[in-house]
Amino acid sequence: MTEFMQPTNPIRIWTRHGDLRFAHPVFAIAISNQHDVEYLTINGQFESARNITHAEVMLNGNWTALHTLEIRHPAT
Repeated sequence: MTEFMQPTNPIRIWTRHGDLRFAHPVFAIAISNQHDVEYLTINGQFESARNITHAEVMLNGNWTALHTLEIRHPAT
């Protein structure tokens, strides 16, 4: 089953093909199998997370980069 969610704030993703970079505005985020994430762009393309070089969200009128933060849990 695939669940679609629309972002509250505008999101754009960036992909790369050779020396070229492309920005794709995101219409919806698709989550399937409770862990596979794809982004549906406004022109109907599905982009998987492995094709994306980085993503941005519009906050207060400015594009702000989204960063991944890994939280390490100590071994118990």
